[in-house]
Amino acid sequence: MKKLFFLLILVFGIIHSKAQTESLIMNNTESYIGTIDDKTKIKVGFYSVFLDKDSPETYKVKGYSDVEGTKSNFSGTIILNIERTKKSPKGNLKIYDFKFSEEGTGKHNGTFSGDMLSLSLGKLAFIGFEGNWENYEQSLKFPVYFDNSNKIYNLKK
Repeated sequence: MKKLFFLLILVFGIIHSKAQTESLIMNNTESYIGTIDDKTKIKVGFYSVFLDKDSPETYKVKGYSDVEGTKSNFSGTIILNIERTKKSPKGNLKIYDFKFSEEGTGKHNGTFSGDMLSLSLGKLAFIGFEGNWENYEQSLKFPVYFDNSNKIYNLKK
C-alpha cells in the first residue's frame, strides 16, 4: 500500500511539473522579446504547447514570429536535453533543444533552432531561447535570442 501511495505521489508530481512547463512556455500568451541578427527586434509567441504522448521529453508547439511587423506562423518541437539539465537545492536549470519551422517558402521563411533554457530559482522562473534562424534556401542565417525577462514568473509552489 505504501509503495502504491508513493508511486501515485511521484506520478502526480511528474504530471504537475509537465503542466507547469507547458504553462511557462506559453508565457501567459505574451510574446517573448529579443533580437535577430543581433540588432533587429523580434517577438515570438505560442498559440499552443502540449506534451507529446509518445515522447515524454518532447513538447509540440505552434506559434508565430514577428520581425518588424512581418508575422509568420510556425510549428515545431522543444525537447528536454536530460544530459545538460542541472538541479541544485536553490533551483533548477533545464536545457531543451528547440526547432520551429515557419510556414511559407519565401526568402524570409525558414527555421529557428537552438537551446531553450528554463531557470527556476525558488519561486521565480525565467525562459530564454538562443540559437539561429536560417531560411529554407540556406542563403540567410542569423543569430537569434528571445526571452521572457519582460515577465519573470512567480511560481506557485
